[in-house]
Amino acid sequence: MNIHQEKEHTGLKDTQLLRRMTEYALPYWKSILVCLALAFLIVLAELARPYLLKIAIDDHINGLSKPMLTVSASEPGARDRLKAYGKDMMESGGELYVRLKASEVSKLEGAVPSGMSKVQIVETGGKHVLIRGWLPGEADSLDLTLSEPQTKGGLLTLAAGGVQYGAQELDSATLQDFRSPDYRGFLTIGLLFLAAVAGGSLLTYWQNNLLQYTGQHIIFNIRQQLFAHLSKMSMSFFDRNPVGRLVVRVTQDTESLNQLYSQVIVNLVKDVIMILGVFVIMLQLSVKLSLIAFAVLPVLAVITVWYRTLIRDAQRRSRIILSRLNSFLAENLSGIRITQMFIREDRQREQFDHLNGDYYKAGMTGTVVNSIFQPAIGFLGNLSIALLLWYGGAKVLDGAVTFGVVYAFTHYIRQFFQPLQSLAEKYNQIQTAMVGADRIVDMLNEKPGITDHPEPVRLQEPVQGEIRFENVWFAYNAEEWVLKDVSFTIRPGQTVAFVGATGAGKSSIIQLINRFYDVQKGRITLDGTDIRLIPLDKLRRTISVVQQDVFLFTGDIAHNIRLNNASITDRQVEEAARMVHLDDWMKKLPDGYRTMLGERGVTLSLGERQLLSFARAVAFRPQILILDEATSNIDTETELAVQDALYAISKGRTTLIVAHRLSTIQHADQIIVMHKGKVRESGSHFQLLAKRGYYYKLYELQYKEREREQLVP
Repeated sequence: MNIHQEKEHTGLKDTQLLRRMTEYALPYWKSILVCLALAFLIVLAELARPYLLKIAIDDHINGLSKPMLTVSASEPGARDRLKAYGKDMMESGGELYVRLKASEVSKLEGAVPSGMSKVQIVETGGKHVLIRGWLPGEADSLDLTLSEPQTKGGLLTLAAGGVQYGAQELDSATLQDFRSPDYRGFLTIGLLFLAAVAGGSLLTYWQNNLLQYTGQHIIFNIRQQLFAHLSKMSMSFFDRNPVGRLVVRVTQDTESLNQLYSQVIVNLVKDVIMILGVFVIMLQLSVKLSLIAFAVLPVLAVITVWYRTLIRDAQRRSRIILSRLNSFLAENLSGIRITQMFIREDRQREQFDHLNGDYYKAGMTGTVVNSIFQPAIGFLGNLSIALLLWYGGAKVLDGAVTFGVVYAFTHYIRQFFQPLQSLAEKYNQIQTAMVGADRIVDMLNEKPGITDHPEPVRLQEPVQGEIRFENVWFAYNAEEWVLKDVSFTIRPGQTVAFVGATGAGKSSIIQLINRFYDVQKGRITLDGTDIRLIPLDKLRRTISVVQQDVFLFTGDIAHNIRLNNASITDRQVEEAARMVHLDDWMKKLPDGYRTMLGERGVTLSLGERQLLSFARAVAFRPQILILDEATSNIDTETELAVQDALYAISKGRTTLIVAHRLSTIQHADQIIVMHKGKVRESGSHFQLLAKRGYYYKLYELQYKEREREQLVP
């Protein structure tokens, strides 16, 4: 199986993924609710601006020609009577006037209340005249004829649409009286417009900060859960998943969710509110204009479905290839010495170019789709405005619609299509987040292969260290048995060595004792208790392992010995270093135990790293000590010193040693010889030599090899 070949999806639906992602947001529901409330207020502020402009145009810029009611100012209760019909009241020549809304005009077409009269100001021939009565429709659409008075000071007449109206020319002072509500209205509308802009900006600032705070906390929790989950996974999980892939899960996939929580969800709700608000306001202003403006929506729906299908596939492919690219980088940068040693730079560069090219193509697919979708939405929005200008402009000339309504419609159409145009970016973010969520949920759904038993058994203190294998069968892959019916017993305090050819199963035994893997058949016991019943932390706290491949963390030497265990004091760290003869080397370092190490201890020799791992094992004071080829990187002189330390360390402890060099395990109480997954022989060094069996052959081969080395000048 190619571990870099990642499965493309988990089969989970978007609704299921969103439900899982919602669970992380629930603890912050109050903050999210506040953000949604702010989004509603922000939309109101944005929707109010075109409407205020419409009022300014229709009620004030063009307000002078609106139909009015008039009543004598001397009539008792005149002001109160007029207030019932409108707020734009003015006084001129002993008369009170009030402008009427279109709804009021339609109600009063037949008759007006007693004592009141219909009047309207009309501009014709460069003059403003006040006529008695209301014109049918807009004055611009009528043929107006103003007659001259027959006598000096006589009344004027205005002919409009075949109807004669009594008229009175207005001088500049009187005209200013009728303009006074407009000047006050401009000030009020200007202040309201400024308040809408400033209020919307402040609310947006508050919302953005709250969203970022909430999103970062949610992502923090997801990363914490992911890292904790990874820490519990068994070794078989890491065998299947390269480091680069896991790094992408914890970093980039969670960051894609950050956009979902901190930007997309609330802004998407805001956009939906905006679209619904625009839709309602446009219908309220004019149903016919709304139908004309929304004629392009079926085309928009088709384009959106097409976009959704293509961009989703492009995002999934892009994220999968990115994971492979990161895995390749992590693996090759870790093995850069081997690459340079065998002059494979060109070949590795070719593989990287291939992956990089695939990632480029996947990214360009999404870019091309976006570059088509966004202009298409913009084109449909402008087409809608063009239809509005064609139809609405004609209606303005006919007097069926006011200019302010058409002007407001142009703004509302832009506000309607703006969220749709940004849908490309939002949908892109949503799909990226869904892919990341899919992969994160997939990882979290994978249960650890090694877990504590639901009814764990506590070991009796102190741990004696008796280990027993009872008919153990084990395979890393199904039916490919690495250990076959293995049985042996290690007594408390014994030093037992495992020898055999490569692939015999020695290291697998060590892995099983630590429960990095579980057996398929048989059982392993510690002090008579099946290790599967022992809590993992207790089992592994009982055992310390020194491996051939030593891993050191970035930090100082003391940190690498105690591994953040606060219970291990500096004195115990120094004592452990002395026991493995590391203190002499430490004295030569300028900062001693505070000397910083590079990544994986690259500044140290293999032998120095091995000694550090010995000190680490000693510092944790285990009841069981396991040495897995632990002396293979140490020179002969250092090995002799370490052997002396091991004699002291192993006293009172069960010690298991895996070794190829038989000279290092001759002192063992028991030597178990492994071959092809089975126990072939067991006994002490001299007992096995006396049998002249498999161990004898191994010893003879190594002895002859050493003789040949000694004979070489």
